[in-house]
Amino acid sequence: MQTKERTEVIQSIRPAEKHVVAPYPFSMRMLRFGFATLGRLFPKPASKLAFRLFTTPRKRAQHKTTDAILEKASVFEFLYGQQMLKGYQWGTGERTVLLVHGWESRGTALRAFVPLLLEKGFKVVAFDAPAHGDSGFKQTTLPHFSGAVRAIINRLDGVYGIIGHSFGGATTVFSMAVMDTAIQVERLVLVATPSNYRAMFQQFLNAINASSSVTRLFHDKISSILNFPFEEANVDKLFPRDRVGELLVVHDRNDPIVPFSQGEKIANSKPNSRLLISEGWGHFALMKNQEVIEKVSEFIAAPKAVFLGR
Repeated sequence: MQTKERTEVIQSIRPAEKHVVAPYPFSMRMLRFGFATLGRLFPKPASKLAFRLFTTPRKRAQHKTTDAILEKASVFEFLYGQQMLKGYQWGTGERTVLLVHGWESRGTALRAFVPLLLEKGFKVVAFDAPAHGDSGFKQTTLPHFSGAVRAIINRLDGVYGIIGHSFGGATTVFSMAVMDTAIQVERLVLVATPSNYRAMFQQFLNAINASSSVTRLFHDKISSILNFPFEEANVDKLFPRDRVGELLVVHDRNDPIVPFSQGEKIANSKPNSRLLISEGWGHFALMKNQEVIEKVSEFIAAPKAVFLGR
């Protein structure tokens, strides 16, 4: 467990994010019925359909309005595979901080961190992952998303720090641990990041009402893509301890999407890591909590190991 000195709680009178489980829409009910009936009779094609659904983001996050941070971004493109991915840059500092967004989001979703990081002299870069935002591709997987993280880091000739939210944090760890073991970062911040990939997959399989046969075939497909045993594909097990200078895990105690216990597991995967706990900010609003933004910026800019509550 984390020592008290390295754990800080940010309390808030703001009520926790409401995560009401709404009734399944008609299309989802039909999908569940199909997997429960035809899926049992024809598990192989059903597992292929499940995989296609899982790897296809349901939406591409768009900006309905603009703001000063968006307008100051320098937009660029870089080639990944045979498609172009969209990138964003703020500032020209010598040290670079990379922002990695989550599933069905986009690079600029983490832009609230930009102003303070610029004040502290950093260059800040974000990008839209494959099949997200304004980037190319229609589908993506964990290794595919992670490959894009590796590609942007190589394009930048390395980065000083990374802030990853949710699936973006999990792909960052996978990229460092599996895709490119030469990647090193001095400061890594994982916000609301799942430690258990298997739980993410199972949550999806439960939602579509997949049978045990479809689930087994789906797991086999994931294992073949990951290229190592499915059970070992966890952030806390894969964490590259020797190539991360300092780790800060930020998680809300009431996160309705990624349980707080998973954030604790990641924090415990590296000695002397730090755990920053919010209360009442859920999974998404956490990224806009000004106190969290300040603490994260201080952590990244700190010249040496410090206690969060100094």
